[in-house]
Amino acid sequence: MAVPAAQFTAYENGPASSRQARDVGPWPGFAVAAEAVAADLQHRFGFDLWLVNHLDQDRQVVVASAGPWSELLAPGVVLPWARSFCTRMVEHDGPVAVGDVAGSPGYGPIAIGAYAQVRAYLGVPVLSTEGQLFGTLCAFSGDPQPRSMRAALPQVQVAGRTLSTIAAGEQIALDRSQEAAQAYAYAQSDRLTGLRNRRGWEAALAAEELRSRRYGSPVSVLVVDLDDLKGTNDSRGHAAGDQALVVCGKVLQDACRPADTVARTGGDEFTVLAVECDAVSALALARRTRLQLRSAGVAASVGVAARRAPEALQDTWNRADAAMYSQKRRRRPLR
Repeated sequence: MAVPAAQFTAYENGPASSRQARDVGPWPGFAVAAEAVAADLQHRFGFDLWLVNHLDQDRQVVVASAGPWSELLAPGVVLPWARSFCTRMVEHDGPVAVGDVAGSPGYGPIAIGAYAQVRAYLGVPVLSTEGQLFGTLCAFSGDPQPRSMRAALPQVQVAGRTLSTIAAGEQIALDRSQEAAQAYAYAQSDRLTGLRNRRGWEAALAAEELRSRRYGSPVSVLVVDLDDLKGTNDSRGHAAGDQALVVCGKVLQDACRPADTVARTGGDEFTVLAVECDAVSALALARRTRLQLRSAGVAASVGVAARRAPEALQDTWNRADAAMYSQKRRRRPLR
């Protein structure tokens, strides 16, 4: 049975007990955990610098640092990955712990330049999902260390595995979040045109309903319906009909602004949610859309409506739809 955190304070009273109860809670993320690990290891074993690095392609980014040298390598500092101590450790060209790098074939040749002050090194890899290298947990000393420094290695390895567990957990959560976002976007997308589908359109309509009412912003709806798509499919084939739909979607995207929402809400029907668009601008949008559709060789009827406060956007959509059908009826004798 889970014990509420507040019960940890039952053994003693006062601010310290509350702080102890908070201290047993989970860290809010990898960076905070890394800071705590680096500080704890520096307190336990000394060394001039403890680092937790994240590998980013050909560079390592400092996530946390502790020790007298930490002012030189604060979080966010970027270091080259090639020819570094940690590279040699990860690639097994150098030991995980060495008391004097001057006598080490793996580390001696690179203990120059920026690494000239390093005399002792200890490091372990930090892994993410499926054993991928996330970064390293390492320590440096400006003085040679006795062989007894290896006694710290088991605790450093445990700390490294702890950070690996957190890194892997965060990566899994990120992957799942991205997969969910992709699935959500896919569920709201029309496969043929890449526009929003009916579900995506209704979500955008609901969001704009709240936003425009809150700020009193003008908004308009445009409805476009292809003329005689069935006839195109019957006489020229479904590929020609699909091409007409794709072209119509592209024309609408080009005619609208990035903030507007363009959707395919039915077989041959498209809708546009034009934000910050009053009645005058809506008529101009409809006129521009008709001209661009005609230039692209797409026969379509267009209806538009600007919202009349306090009507719901669904009603604005219905009026735009009715205006589109009114135009379609007028166009029929001309075909």
